[in-house]
Amino acid sequence: MRRVVCAALVVALAGCAAPEAEPEQTEASTPLAAPSNPGPSPQEEAVEAYRSMWGVVVEGSHEGSVAHPDLEKYASGQALELVTAMLQGIEATGEPVLTPHAVIVESGADSTEVSIEDCIDSSQWLVSDGSEGSPQGERKRPVEAIVLDQGDGWRVDDLWLGEYGSC
Repeated sequence: MRRVVCAALVVALAGCAAPEAEPEQTEASTPLAAPSNPGPSPQEEAVEAYRSMWGVVVEGSHEGSVAHPDLEKYASGQALELVTAMLQGIEATGEPVLTPHAVIVESGADSTEVSIEDCIDSSQWLVSDGSEGSPQGERKRPVEAIVLDQGDGWRVDDLWLGEYGSC
């Protein structure tokens, strides 16, 4: 019986023991730096410049403009010449469906170049060029583009439009 009473006393005293002191609050330490965000990849930046170029072309076609002031932000060289010529004397409604993807990335000491392939569906981009009726049949065409990091931004520098119905 004495053991039971002692055991009960130990248990009772343990329950009444003062709680352990909480550790002292120390001055807040500097949080660990979050991993830096590397930003978009060259492929993502090139595709964005390509999409932006087409966005400006579509906007210009809706306005019936001869050239759009933002074209030079997204196009240079042969591509700028081609899309500027595309806007000459046309008006359009709707917009094409783009499905671009980067296929080749070449990095050199001075620049980065990304090749893009696309199959543009222009069935909802209706161009009114003064001719009777609109073109019938397949409205998809392959497009290849070379997009360059030109230091102050990515620009489509070369642009090739394939035959309708070949993608």
